[in-house]
Amino acid sequence: MMKKILVNAFFALLFASVILGAGSVRAATHDVTLTTTVQTYLTFDITAGDTVSFGNLTPGTPIKAPATGTIASVTTNAANGYTIGLSDATAAPNSSMRHTDTTTYIAKYAGTIAVPTTWSGTGVGATCFAGDHKDTDQWGTGTTYDDVNNKYAGVPQAATTAYTVTGLHASADTSSWAFEIDVPNTQKTGAYSGTVTFTATAVLS
Repeated sequence: MMKKILVNAFFALLFASVILGAGSVRAATHDVTLTTTVQTYLTFDITAGDTVSFGNLTPGTPIKAPATGTIASVTTNAANGYTIGLSDATAAPNSSMRHTDTTTYIAKYAGTIAVPTTWSGTGVGATCFAGDHKDTDQWGTGTTYDDVNNKYAGVPQAATTAYTVTGLHASADTSSWAFEIDVPNTQKTGAYSGTVTFTATAVLS
């Protein structure tokens, strides 16, 4: 009887040691690495002044428009900012403003995006008159669409950077643009129209 009790006690201790041993096993860990690459996001809109009507033009009397300004609004997550380029798909010396006869054009203004000038002469010119990142050395110190201190450039045929924003901007960024037009008294009478293209480009590096 004593032997049986001893055997049962032995198995009971063995069972208890297995159970206790199982409870003392340590946890193991392994890290999982997460990676992603956030892609560039950019939206661009002209929120005002997407149609610019100069009305009736008398040679020698320049017209500035639009009074609201042509407002370019850009939102982007690009870490290095963005640029706005201007173009009119028309070779110099012509601007995109073409007569209904399809062969007669109003000329581009003589100033260039690299070297805009305060208005002098004739042609079709563009200016940036406001914006948090406006380069006043480039576009002048004007603050309204018709300010005499604005500097103007003829719009080039191919997209050319006219406005540069550096660094990340979390919210929409805007710039305000305007146009001026005049013609010599030899310009053919009649209706003219044309298009200027604004191109916003994220700066990736």
